[in-house]
Amino acid sequence: MTMLVTGWVAIDDIETPFGAVTNSLGGSATCAALAGSLFTPVRLVAAVGEDFPDELRAKLVRPGIDISGLVTVAGSKTSRWGARYHYDMNNRDTWYPEMGISVEWKPTLTAEMAASCTTACIAAGHPVDQRNLIQSLVSPRATMVDTIKLFIDEALDDLRETMRHADFVTVNESEAREIAGMPSIARAARFLADSGPKGVIVKLGEYGAAFASKDDYFIAPGYPLENVIDPTGAGDAFAGGFMGYLDTVAEITPAEIRQAIIYGSTTASFAVEGFGPSRLLTLRREEVEARYREFRMLTHFEVRE
Repeated sequence: MTMLVTGWVAIDDIETPFGAVTNSLGGSATCAALAGSLFTPVRLVAAVGEDFPDELRAKLVRPGIDISGLVTVAGSKTSRWGARYHYDMNNRDTWYPEMGISVEWKPTLTAEMAASCTTACIAAGHPVDQRNLIQSLVSPRATMVDTIKLFIDEALDDLRETMRHADFVTVNESEAREIAGMPSIARAARFLADSGPKGVIVKLGEYGAAFASKDDYFIAPGYPLENVIDPTGAGDAFAGGFMGYLDTVAEITPAEIRQAIIYGSTTASFAVEGFGPSRLLTLRREEVEARYREFRMLTHFEVRE
């Protein structure tokens, strides 16, 4: 079993009420790969510019992640992102996105990658590129795509077509409403699920996640944390944990999907304990399992007849 992860590897500047970091490792693919590698081997496919520091690349050199697909494009700059969060961590002021090489670069897979990757977590990118990656995989057990507002605004028809090719789609609540053209999260999730994918996950930040398929609807709360340092990358960590767990199961059933959602939420709960992916860099599977058990106890109740 091997999970493909594509998306952005970036450099971030982040400020919250609890501190700030500059020139920090970031990017959707970074967080998804680190989270997924807690469950299954990961092959990272992404691009950086000549300005990407060796010390940031070194942080991605881990036993569970193959970074041979992380390429440096000559004459280009690494994508950058900067933002300031408020005390309500669901709101932020984005200072700048510098798209860099991540928008221009077209990810491709070698024949060996296409044949060996059993699942794929395809983070935000142009929908046509995402669709080409899905179609290049030989026999994937499951694929997931994510997106950002840029592609909702500029390539909505392509995005909808790509969603029809994916097994799972992840969006945040404002994205779900905008793509579906509906104010209700439940209706928007159902609408998107009916359009093609096997399941749609709407990320609700600190409040958890909602899952919808043609035959199922499931709500997972957020893990109650007292100290939230930085929510950047939490949604990508959720996606990586969700798909990483599914890559390990014998059969992808509705019950396993529900467990994967809890594992995704559990992994994301660690991601917000540090700036960017810093907590994911130190996280161990044993910690995930311990919090997963706590999560189950927090949401368990007996039914009296």
